[in-house]
Amino acid sequence: MNFLKRLFGSTKTVSKQALPEPQDANQEETAIDLLFLQEFKKNKGKFLYCTTNEEISQHLDAILEENSWRAEQVLCFSDMLKKAHEDQLILTRDASASKIFFTECEHLIADQGSVLVCSNQLKSIKQEELPENLIIFAKTSQIVRSISSALKSIKQRYQGTPLPTKITSFKNNKITEENQDDFMHYGSKTKNLYLLLLEDY
Repeated sequence: MNFLKRLFGSTKTVSKQALPEPQDANQEETAIDLLFLQEFKKNKGKFLYCTTNEEISQHLDAILEENSWRAEQVLCFSDMLKKAHEDQLILTRDASASKIFFTECEHLIADQGSVLVCSNQLKSIKQEELPENLIIFAKTSQIVRSISSALKSIKQRYQGTPLPTKITSFKNNKITEENQDDFMHYGSKTKNLYLLLLEDY
C-alpha cells in the first residue's frame, strides 16, 4: 500500500480525488487496494490515509472540528481506541446518548467498498440503533476482495472458539432495488462514514 503514500501523501483525504489505475495490473495487492478505494469513494465514504498513530489523532481532531463534534459523546466499545484517544473524545457506551460511533472493524471489502463488522464491534447494539455518524479505524492488511474472503478469514481467525454473530457491513449508500435483497444490508440505513486507514504493510 506504499503506493498510496506516493500518490496522495500521508495526510490527504482521498474522498474527492480521482483514483489512478494500478501501474502493474499483475500486482494483486495493488489492484485490491485500488478497487476498495474506488468503490468506497463511489459510496460517498470519506477516506483518510494514515502512516502513523500521530496522523490518526490529527485526522480524528479534524473530523471532530469539521462537524462541530467536540462536545458530543462518542459511542466506543474498543478498549484500544479508548486508550489511544481518551484525551480527544467524550466517551460513552450508551448508544442513545451519542450520534457518533467510533469503532474498529473485521475487514474492508474491496468489491463493495464496505466495512465488515460483527458482535465484537457492535456488542449488544443492533445496527439500526447505532448513531448515523461512523468513524471506522482499520488497517491496510484488513482489505480483502469479497464478502466470501472476509467470512473465510473470520472463520479461520476464530477457529476453536465461538464464531462472532451479527456479521454485517457498513456502506453509506441508500438501499435500492438492486441491493435490497443483499443479506449484508439487512436492517441498515444510510450512514455518514469516515474511514481512518492505517498502513501496516
